Amino acid sequence: MKIFFQNTLLKLLCLAFMLGGGSAFAQEEKTEDSDWEKKFIEGNIAISEWFDGVADGLDLFLAGKRVTSRKNESFVRLESTAASSEGKAVVNTFGITVVPRLPNLEEYWHLKFATYDEREDKRNAKNAYLRQTPRQRNPGATVGVFRKLGDVRTSFEPRIDLQDPLKVSHSLNFESIARQKGYEINPKLELYADPEKGVGSFQALNFHFGLTKIYSLTLLNQGDYLEKTHLYTVNNGVSIGHILDSKRALSYNVIFTSNNQPSYRLIAYNLSVAYSQVLYKRILDFSIVPNLDFQTHVQYKGVAGITFNINLNF
Repeated sequence: MKIFFQNTLLKLLCLAFMLGGGSAFAQEEKTEDSDWEKKFIEGNIAISEWFDGVADGLDLFLAGKRVTSRKNESFVRLESTAASSEGKAVVNTFGITVVPRLPNLEEYWHLKFATYDEREDKRNAKNAYLRQTPRQRNPGATVGVFRKLGDVRTSFEPRIDLQDPLKVSHSLNFESIARQKGYEINPKLELYADPEKGVGSFQALNFHFGLTKIYSLTLLNQGDYLEKTHLYTVNNGVSIGHILDSKRALSYNVIFTSNNQPSYRLIAYNLSVAYSQVLYKRILDFSIVPNLDFQTHVQYKGVAGITFNINLNF
């Protein structure tokens, strides 16, 4: 498995190099690459403009007239993730998010379609830095209503899972960012209700420090409580961001996970290095995340893994 892991990592790094365009390769195939890139970008723009036109037409139909000149920010995102770890098969997942914005109908609400519940996905801090398990596929639609209460951004987002029978979940969020010279504090509280898991609450208090022009430090503190099972899961961690250039970045992460069953204890910790690169701005990007995972049920023996993500935006 270790040989497979090393070979997989090598192949992915080679793929990233070819996609990013090494200088020698780019010079040899400059004409063909330019033609291919031009067609790819033009095709992406055409699809984006078509989707924006559909959203704008729906907006005007529902609103009756144009009452704002604000730019339509509708988008479609396709996400593909492949994850592998020692002793387990490679897991591939694919997700679609569709967000039609309707600025003339209502300034503070929007509609979203996705093949997974983004709100639930964000409650696990590890998912923002490393995905080790496939997303739970539950296509659904979310209607978001947003308001600002002073410096606090609030949102109410009911979601309908498109399954038989239909299931409805709710989420009420309160979030703020306190910016000071050299650092930011980001508190967040979410109260939610799920038809299967019951009611719960999610809390976060994250700190972000700008160390230099290329280095930053983020302290992660998040907790998620489920009333039905009385399970409280906590994630604490440190992430150091390293900007390589305008399109490439690294982050060095360590995340500790604890819960209260049978008593409050450390159940896992994870070390990872994430490499991310924007191939085409606002169109195509990818990330490669090798990691070591230590869990209590295997006596904290290190298990190597790797995750590859690629996102296409319209």
